[in-house]
Amino acid sequence: MADEPRIVVTVSGDGTVSAETLGLTGAACLDYIAVLEDLLDARTVHSAYTAEYDQAAVDATDQQELRDVDPA
Repeated sequence: MADEPRIVVTVSGDGTVSAETLGLTGAACLDYIAVLEDLLDARTVHSAYTAEYDQAAVDATDQQELRDVDPA
């Protein structure tokens, strides 16, 4: 990972809070949902995966393909 993992939290004028994880791939981002709920004394109403969620699966596939290549 090039960047350190971080969470961007946005509070709108009506008090709605949204958060997005950056620099986390795969299911690691899901661990932060409970942390945010505790910190904000709130509950998650909606969540969605970012493009980074699928990046871990792609990286693993790329590595597997490299191992399958015959160097000779």
